[in-house]
Amino acid sequence: MKVILGIFCGLVVLFAGGCAIFLVSIQFSGDSGAAPLALIPGAVAVLNLLVLLALLGKYRAQSWVFYVLAGVDVLAAIAAGIFWSSVSYQVQDIWTLALPVIAVLLLKAVLTVIMAGRLPPPQSP
Repeated sequence: MKVILGIFCGLVVLFAGGCAIFLVSIQFSGDSGAAPLALIPGAVAVLNLLVLLALLGKYRAQSWVFYVLAGVDVLAAIAAGIFWSSVSYQVQDIWTLALPVIAVLLLKAVLTVIMAGRLPPPQSP
């Protein structure tokens, strides 16, 4: 379970981080105003990176990071469902791509919540 969540978080770090870098880079190549939009995938990449580092033992795990990430994953699954249902009249077989993506996002959210429950209790100073 820890390995699967680590793989999912690693893939999201690569994808969301790449999207954030791309949005920042097109800001400098023209006057597009895309730099503020880079905050969204950048924040998602940072949350996934914190969870990944906590899973690897390089970062002291904090449960709020896991729960926020799980909420973001559920919101992303809902947004994906809304988006793909709105374009399904144009592309009839879009659900062959949409259902696995939504299922993976929801599975990642469930695994994140389970791993948050397995975190050791915070130590008092």
